[in-house]
Amino acid sequence: MTAHPAPESGGTRSRGPRGPWVAVIPQRDITSAKSRLLLRPEARQAVVRAMFRDTVSAVRAASQVEAVLVVVDRIQDAAHVRSPGVVPLVLPGTPGMNAALREGGRRAREWWPRCRLAGLPADLPSLRSEDLDVALKVAGRHERTFVADRRREGTSLLTASEGVDLDPEFGERSRLAHLGSGAVETLDPNIESLRRDVDDLDDLLDAALGHPGAALGAVLRSLGHPFDRMSARQRSGSSSVAP
Repeated sequence: MTAHPAPESGGTRSRGPRGPWVAVIPQRDITSAKSRLLLRPEARQAVVRAMFRDTVSAVRAASQVEAVLVVVDRIQDAAHVRSPGVVPLVLPGTPGMNAALREGGRRAREWWPRCRLAGLPADLPSLRSEDLDVALKVAGRHERTFVADRRREGTSLLTASEGVDLDPEFGERSRLAHLGSGAVETLDPNIESLRRDVDDLDDLLDAALGHPGAALGAVLRSLGHPFDRMSARQRSGSSSVAP
């Protein structure tokens, strides 16, 4: 059953002459998300929850963002980011991030009819709200924009102006897909933290050595270094040796 929560009445930020920015952040079922993070299941889930909290917290703190719509498979996952200005949309079984962004964008336009949309993944634990503000100011000059991840293969932000669909193409080689769809790539040098998504253990180590958000930092400290030393990769390598 799909939940349809209504946003709180009234804006949380003062609105200018243009519509507000509403961020849409999908988070798949935390029990199965981020399988490429080769950690014990409980450690991986703790990392995913922490990245979700840090991402939403940074987006919510951006001065350009009026509200955050989190699209989740399970209502209990939305509980990890509950705060004023964060609206949960529960869509069980949504087939992937792009479908979640499309439905989240459609619902945002129902609740905030003049809004501009910013779609982001839930794995940006090093994000600085100031960097997102810079990217959204650039985005305000175009119908659709995107920010590539640091490998310049994926996408870490996709935006659409008032009345324009996000038309998301997240996934493998999404940078090229978004370029091909007509979105303008944002190349401002002052948005580095926005490029630092986390897909695997190398990305997680990079985040740990940099400036992760408070939630992820606490989880990584509890796991020790290198994290819990019991990654699935290590266990798999050990189990493959014949007795």
